[in-house]
Amino acid sequence: MHLKSLTLRGFKSFASATTLRFEPGITCVVGPNGSGKSNVVDALSWVMGEQGAKNLRGGKMDDVIFAGTSKRQALGRAEVTLTIDNTDGAIPVDYTEVTISRTLFRTGGSEYAVNGTPARLLDIQELLNDSGLGKEMHVIVGQGRLDAILHADPIERRSFIEEAAGVLKHRRRKDKAVRKLTGLQTNLDRLSDLRTELNRQLGPLGRQAEAAQKAATVQATLRDSTARLLADDTVRLQSSLASTASAGGEDGGDRISDLEHRRSRTEERLQEIESRLGTLDSELEYLRTAESRTQTQIVRAKGIAQRAEDKRAHLLSEVASLGRRESKSPEELRSQAEHHREELGTAETAVEESAAALDRSQMRKEELALALKKADDEVKAAQLAITEAIKNRSALQSKHSQARERISDLTARIEANRTEIDTASARIAERREELATAEAAVEGVEAGESELDTEYESANEAATSLETELEGLRAQKAKTASELASAQARAEALSLGTALEADLEDILNADLPGVGSAVTERLSVATGFEMAVAAALSNTVSGVLVDSGQVALTVLDHLGEDTNVHLTIPAGAGSRGGAAGKSSAGKGANPTAETMAKSRALPTLTGSADGKSTVRWLTEVVSSDVPELTQLLNAALETVVCVDDAGSALSVIDSHPELTAVTIHGEIVTATRVSRARTASGTRLASQTALEETQASISELQTAHSGVETDIDRVAAKLTEAKTVAAAALEKLHSSDAAIMAAGEEVSRITSDITTAQTRLQRAKDNEVELATRLETAERDARTAESALAGAGDVEEVVDTTDRDELSRQVSQSSEDVIETRISHKAATDRARFLSDRVDSLLRQAAAEESAREQTQRTIARKKRSAASAVLIVETAQNATALAETTVTELASQIQVLVEERGQMREEKGHLGEELGTTRTELQRLKDAAAEAELAKERFRLKLEEIENRAGEETGLSLERLVELYGPHTPVPAFGEDEEERPYVRAEVEKRHKQATAALKRIGTVNPLALEEYEALKERHQFLEKQITDIETSRKDLMKLVDEVDRHVERVFAEAYADTAREFEDIFSRLFPGGEGSLSLTDPDDMLTTGVDVHARPAGKKVKRLSLLSGGERSLVAVAMLVAIFKARPSPFYVMDEVEAALDDLNLSRLLTVFEELQDSSQLIVITHQKRTMEIADALYGVTMHGDGVSKVISQRIP
Repeated sequence: MHLKSLTLRGFKSFASATTLRFEPGITCVVGPNGSGKSNVVDALSWVMGEQGAKNLRGGKMDDVIFAGTSKRQALGRAEVTLTIDNTDGAIPVDYTEVTISRTLFRTGGSEYAVNGTPARLLDIQELLNDSGLGKEMHVIVGQGRLDAILHADPIERRSFIEEAAGVLKHRRRKDKAVRKLTGLQTNLDRLSDLRTELNRQLGPLGRQAEAAQKAATVQATLRDSTARLLADDTVRLQSSLASTASAGGEDGGDRISDLEHRRSRTEERLQEIESRLGTLDSELEYLRTAESRTQTQIVRAKGIAQRAEDKRAHLLSEVASLGRRESKSPEELRSQAEHHREELGTAETAVEESAAALDRSQMRKEELALALKKADDEVKAAQLAITEAIKNRSALQSKHSQARERISDLTARIEANRTEIDTASARIAERREELATAEAAVEGVEAGESELDTEYESANEAATSLETELEGLRAQKAKTASELASAQARAEALSLGTALEADLEDILNADLPGVGSAVTERLSVATGFEMAVAAALSNTVSGVLVDSGQVALTVLDHLGEDTNVHLTIPAGAGSRGGAAGKSSAGKGANPTAETMAKSRALPTLTGSADGKSTVRWLTEVVSSDVPELTQLLNAALETVVCVDDAGSALSVIDSHPELTAVTIHGEIVTATRVSRARTASGTRLASQTALEETQASISELQTAHSGVETDIDRVAAKLTEAKTVAAAALEKLHSSDAAIMAAGEEVSRITSDITTAQTRLQRAKDNEVELATRLETAERDARTAESALAGAGDVEEVVDTTDRDELSRQVSQSSEDVIETRISHKAATDRARFLSDRVDSLLRQAAAEESAREQTQRTIARKKRSAASAVLIVETAQNATALAETTVTELASQIQVLVEERGQMREEKGHLGEELGTTRTELQRLKDAAAEAELAKERFRLKLEEIENRAGEETGLSLERLVELYGPHTPVPAFGEDEEERPYVRAEVEKRHKQATAALKRIGTVNPLALEEYEALKERHQFLEKQITDIETSRKDLMKLVDEVDRHVERVFAEAYADTAREFEDIFSRLFPGGEGSLSLTDPDDMLTTGVDVHARPAGKKVKRLSLLSGGERSLVAVAMLVAIFKARPSPFYVMDEVEAALDDLNLSRLLTVFEELQDSSQLIVITHQKRTMEIADALYGVTMHGDGVSKVISQRIP
């Protein structure tokens, strides 16, 4: 498996689609700073699921989208596609190639895809995990990653090894299981509390369901009798309504019909008259409009005649004007054109002559120019020969001067070099003395390092211990808070179980004088004896305290007859109540329950070794804060004992028949009866006792919670102080480290100075020999140049140019002749062109004049025709005016006839209106009489509607269905009697209705949903039991899963750590020859949580901490750590971004040797500036960026 290709579109600086194709082996990506090389590493991390913007060197995730430059606009999305060669099946999918793509839109949307199919981030991570590539991406070593590895704590170093070993996915599985366990425990606690509460509610709700079932039987009887009474009332009302309807007279109806017929005829005639009047008004409006329109037409016709006459006069005037137009004749214009054509011939002849003269001048000029060029070439050849001779002489002089200057320079340098030798020798002696002093200083500072180490480790251990204690207290606080919340929830649930019945709530909320609180609220019962006390006290415990019997009667009057309530008058209260009774109650000599119990001997059980172990006086388990109520309890329970079960109760009664025995479950046993009394009061007492215990537990938990918070504050203060001490010790240690480093650096600097001085000394000695040789050569060159210069003769420097100057003058004169001839030719050509244009213009004017004269004749003829037409228009308009005047006279006559007819119609309308009023008055009188009869029938209908509403509300039946099923004609079933049915008798049904109503009142208020609620609650209880069983089974399975994962993680990590430690020692010894490096566990006994420490000591150094190493050494140690992990658990590929930037040539050579070993099992992609790294690459990618701010890639495959 290896990376095959990477395509970037709009990712960071890669605005255009860019594809990098990788090969197995080592691929180097090079380029100048800022060109976008590291963006390739970021793209690989991003497409494989990186979610941290800071890890991608950005502030927010959309920073990866190309932001635009001054020459290119920003893009709206970034897309990266990675193709992986999966020929070896390292990724568990059925494809030889796997393509992963990720797209981010600037609007915030994000998409993943695997082989073109949309996928989730989790799918990508799980796919890569299966091939050894974890979420932390240890295979991608980006910028700053080495420093992060060096500064990582032991747990973080452990995570690097775990990821390479494929442990992280198992840890995520375990974390998920632990979270699920916590959720299951929370759910289990809630379900347990809910189950306890449901157990408490099932008993009371069962009794309510039994009462509801009895009430349902009585309600059925009540519903049947009600339905029969309503059906009987319905039949009677329907009979009365039918008789009232038949009593109405038919004469009144006939008279009303006749009057309505007469009213209709009169209204129809009135409508006809109204219609005719409307028609007459419309006709009159039309005739008057026509008359007005005709008058308008008369005026318009007269205007038309006048305008036509005016137009005729105007046209005749224009005809006369056109006849007087003057202009040149076409014949005159053509004569002028012929004259100019003759002049044009003469001008064309002059043009031809000037053209011939121009050709001759140009030929003469060209001949002279050729002669001048030849003369120039001869002069230039002579000048070149003179220049060459001068140049040779100057070169000889220059060589001679340079040789003399070189001799002087070399002589001076030899003297300076001798001075340098003396200075370097003195410098070496001086720096050797300083080196001895610096080495003594290093030894002095290192002497106190061990003591500072011990001080810091001691302070750090104290801080760690306090942190552990603080974490324990915080966990205890969380546990206490959880228990407190659970107790508070339980208290809220129990408070619901202590609620009083509705009648008791009414009494307590009515603010009646002399009424106290509920008895159960003033009792204190020992845990487990609630049912026994409730059974023994019966109605007393379910009542309300009142001051006197008079107050009790007042309360009963207030509640009415339909209530079922018990009122308790404490011992000592008088019949009227008052202060006297209360005062005496407090001063009586009544013995307390404790005194009475001590003064009496408990009965013993047959066969019991110690009777007190199973029998106790009931007064010992119940008490009250009200003295009067205490006296009442003592009196009521004086002969009552409490035992565990009914068998023990019978044994007590057999030996002491004067006593009453009550079991803790509520059974009462006396000498004459045995009963069970499980009352709601017993449940409330139990709930109240449990509530008090829970509230006490809440108080204890709150105190414990406050104590834990105090301990947390105390330990946190100590931890702050310990951290301050540790920080101070660390600061001292850092100061000591800095001093050691400074002293070491001083030793290194002096040593470097000595080496430099020695190098300079040797270089100066070598230079002395070389300079002597060069001086001898320079003297020999000077002698040779001097001999050559003496042999060179004088040079003639002037050339004769007389013939050439004469030719130049003739060429200039010839050019002037050509210009004058060209001017003459141009003037002749312009004259000929002017005459030609003038001839054409005159001919066009002659043709235009002929056309204009023809157009004028046509215009005169047209205007004459228009004048004749105007005469016809005048005549026509005069005829139309005469016709319109005749029409106006006829319309006036028609209007008069219609006005007379409209007057007659209006008179008839008045008579009919009076007749219609009389008819309507009589008709209204008859209708009022009929309404009275209808009102009587409506009263019967209203009663029927009332019965129908009651029937719908009480029986849910319509009147028809009610009469059909329960009418007087149907037999009445006898509930509870031998015969099945008997005839309907209203008196008997009414009696049965009253009896059922009374029985329902005696039953009192019932919960109509109790049966359904009981079944639902019972089903819910069974469901909860099943859920609790399922959750407990799931918890066991999850615990087993967690144990298996822990064992697997421990085994896999132990193997991976052992291999990594072995490889680290090997790699370190190769990168740091003579040095010592190793890995160790912080807690070897706990392989699940132990961290990993790194120990490194290069050769010749005594440092123990990584922070004291130089920058290159630290980088090399981090690389050794990574390479050890790579070799212990190889991955398909590794990406490294400038990891060797801080290394010198020697260390770089060692690292490159390791890289070459890694490429045998993995693919390496290296971002680098080092030429040595490029030399071992199988392929090179060059990344560059031009002025547009967009990265481009150039590839080179190395054979």
